[in-house]
Amino acid sequence: MQLSVTRDVEGKSGFCSVSIDDIVFIEFDRILNRLYVHTIDNIYYTMGTLKYFVEGLNGCGYDFRLVDRNNAVHLLKIKRLDQKHKIAYFEEEISKKSKRCTIAYRNFDEVVTILEKLNQPVVIA
Repeated sequence: MQLSVTRDVEGKSGFCSVSIDDIVFIEFDRILNRLYVHTIDNIYYTMGTLKYFVEGLNGCGYDFRLVDRNNAVHLLKIKRLDQKHKIAYFEEEISKKSKRCTIAYRNFDEVVTILEKLNQPVVIA
Protein backbone atom coordinates (compact mmCIF):
# COMPACT_ATOMS: atom_id res chain seq x y z
CA MET A 1 0.00 0.00 0.00
CA GLN A 2 1.20 3.50 -0.83
CA LEU A 3 0.70 6.86 0.87
CA SER A 4 0.54 10.10 -1.14
CA VAL A 5 3.04 12.63 0.20
CA THR A 6 5.19 15.51 -1.02
CA ARG A 7 8.95 16.01 -0.95
CA ASP A 8 8.67 19.63 0.25
CA VAL A 9 6.62 21.29 3.00
CA GLU A 10 4.56 23.49 0.65
CA GLY A 11 3.80 20.69 -1.81
CA LYS A 12 5.27 22.61 -4.76
CA SER A 13 7.14 19.53 -5.97
CA GLY A 14 3.86 17.67 -6.46
CA PHE A 15 2.78 14.37 -5.01
CA CYS A 16 4.78 11.18 -4.84
CA SER A 17 4.06 7.83 -3.23
CA VAL A 18 5.85 6.16 -0.36
CA SER A 19 5.29 2.56 0.64
CA ILE A 20 3.73 2.32 4.08
CA ASP A 21 6.10 -0.58 4.76
CA ASP A 22 8.99 1.92 4.45
CA ILE A 23 7.59 4.37 7.04
CA VAL A 24 9.37 4.17 10.41
CA PHE A 25 7.50 6.97 12.19
CA ILE A 26 5.27 9.98 11.64
CA GLU A 27 5.86 13.29 13.40
CA PHE A 28 3.51 16.27 13.76
CA ASP A 29 5.02 19.76 13.53
CA ARG A 30 2.67 22.19 15.30
CA ILE A 31 4.39 25.30 13.94
CA LEU A 32 4.08 24.28 10.29
CA ASN A 33 0.89 22.26 10.85
CA ARG A 34 2.33 19.37 8.82
CA LEU A 35 2.99 15.71 9.28
CA TYR A 36 6.54 14.57 8.61
CA VAL A 37 6.56 11.04 7.27
CA HIS A 38 9.94 9.48 8.08
CA THR A 39 11.56 6.59 6.25
CA ILE A 40 15.09 5.42 7.05
CA ASP A 41 16.55 7.66 4.34
CA ASN A 42 14.04 10.47 3.71
CA ILE A 43 11.41 12.79 5.13
CA TYR A 44 8.14 13.43 3.29
CA TYR A 45 5.24 15.76 4.13
CA THR A 46 1.48 15.55 4.25
CA MET A 47 -1.50 17.22 5.91
CA GLY A 48 -3.91 15.89 8.50
CA THR A 49 -3.88 14.87 12.11
CA LEU A 50 -1.60 12.29 13.61
CA LYS A 51 -4.52 10.46 15.19
CA TYR A 52 -6.34 10.27 11.83
CA PHE A 53 -3.33 8.69 10.12
CA VAL A 54 -2.68 6.24 12.96
CA GLU A 55 -6.32 5.09 12.94
CA GLY A 56 -6.38 4.82 9.15
CA LEU A 57 -3.10 2.93 8.89
CA ASN A 58 -4.06 0.56 11.70
CA GLY A 59 -7.42 0.00 10.00
CA CYS A 60 -5.43 -1.28 7.00
CA GLY A 61 -3.61 -3.82 9.17
CA TYR A 62 -0.48 -1.87 10.13
CA ASP A 63 0.87 -1.45 13.67
CA PHE A 64 1.34 2.25 14.36
CA ARG A 65 1.16 3.63 17.89
CA LEU A 66 0.98 7.16 19.28
CA VAL A 67 3.99 7.26 21.59
CA ASP A 68 3.90 10.93 22.57
CA ARG A 69 1.88 13.97 21.60
CA ASN A 70 3.83 14.56 18.36
CA ASN A 71 5.03 11.08 17.30
CA ALA A 72 3.53 7.84 16.07
CA VAL A 73 5.87 4.91 15.57
CA HIS A 74 5.59 1.94 13.20
CA LEU A 75 6.06 -0.73 15.86
CA LEU A 76 7.36 -3.45 13.55
CA LYS A 77 10.19 -1.16 12.39
CA ILE A 78 11.71 -0.64 15.85
CA LYS A 79 15.09 -2.39 16.19
CA ARG A 80 16.46 -0.81 19.36
CA LEU A 81 15.07 1.06 22.38
CA ASP A 82 17.06 3.40 24.61
CA GLN A 83 15.55 2.79 28.03
CA LYS A 84 17.31 5.72 29.69
CA HIS A 85 16.34 8.40 27.16
CA LYS A 86 13.11 6.74 25.92
CA ILE A 87 14.05 6.72 22.24
CA ALA A 88 13.19 4.22 19.49
CA TYR A 89 15.73 3.47 16.76
CA PHE A 90 15.08 1.71 13.48
CA GLU A 91 18.53 0.26 12.83
CA GLU A 92 20.40 -2.35 14.87
CA GLU A 93 23.63 -0.36 14.73
CA ILE A 94 22.96 3.27 15.57
CA SER A 95 25.02 6.26 14.48
CA LYS A 96 24.73 10.04 14.59
CA LYS A 97 22.66 9.86 11.40
CA SER A 98 20.25 7.20 12.67
CA LYS A 99 16.56 8.07 12.73
CA ARG A 100 15.21 8.35 16.24
CA CYS A 101 11.73 8.76 17.65
CA THR A 102 11.11 10.00 21.18
CA ILE A 103 8.66 8.10 23.36
CA ALA A 104 6.88 9.70 26.31
CA TYR A 105 8.11 8.26 29.61
CA ARG A 106 4.60 7.16 30.51
CA ASN A 107 4.29 5.19 27.23
CA PHE A 108 7.67 3.46 27.16
CA ASP A 109 6.75 0.35 29.18
CA GLU A 110 3.56 -0.06 27.16
CA VAL A 111 5.57 -0.01 23.90
CA VAL A 112 7.90 -2.69 25.30
CA THR A 113 4.91 -4.83 26.30
CA ILE A 114 3.29 -4.49 22.87
CA LEU A 115 6.55 -5.39 21.12
CA GLU A 116 6.85 -8.50 23.30
CA LYS A 117 3.29 -9.54 22.39
CA LEU A 118 4.11 -9.03 18.70
CA ASN A 119 7.25 -11.20 19.14
CA GLN A 120 9.24 -8.30 17.73
CA PRO A 121 12.98 -8.79 18.36
CA VAL A 122 14.19 -5.52 19.87
CA VAL A 123 17.40 -4.66 21.70
CA ILE A 124 16.65 -2.69 24.88
CA ALA A 125 19.70 -0.85 26.16
